[in-house]
Amino acid sequence: MGEIKERKEERTLSFKAKGSSGGNDWDDGVYCNIKTLEIQFGGRCIDAIRFEYEGKDGNTITPKKHGGNEGKQIIQICLNCPSEYLISVHGYHGNIYDRIGNPTNVIRSLSFETNERSLGPFGIEEGIKFSFPTTGLIKIVGFHGRSGWFLDAIGFHFLPISISK
Repeated sequence: MGEIKERKEERTLSFKAKGSSGGNDWDDGVYCNIKTLEIQFGGRCIDAIRFEYEGKDGNTITPKKHGGNEGKQIIQICLNCPSEYLISVHGYHGNIYDRIGNPTNVIRSLSFETNERSLGPFGIEEGIKFSFPTTGLIKIVGFHGRSGWFLDAIGFHFLPISISK
């Protein structure tokens, strides 16, 4: 596929971030479970995102927010982990324009799927559609991407899972 990279130290795989090359790189790392998603957005794009993770010893880890503070709407979604887990991410990226007309390519909307439900879309579904091609036989265990004033790109780390009989 070319977009999947193996992280041998954790035995996880990663999808390359979708979106633009703007902003600064960030990587939350790899955890046991994702407990909450916090999405901040406004009328133009996804302004920021933050995840809360469960570590190996059961403690909660909350890395810093990725993005800016312009969006007025904040949605927080709690997952019923460990039985509920993220399996897919979809969205749109495209240009928004600053006050003097300069284009900036950012994440415009995001949708998430768990093994139990669909979440979103959050933001505006305009621009170039992206979807991480998953079969549902994965568990997302961390996120990475790029951000500055807005969320510029998003990708994730995952573990393949097997179906038990």
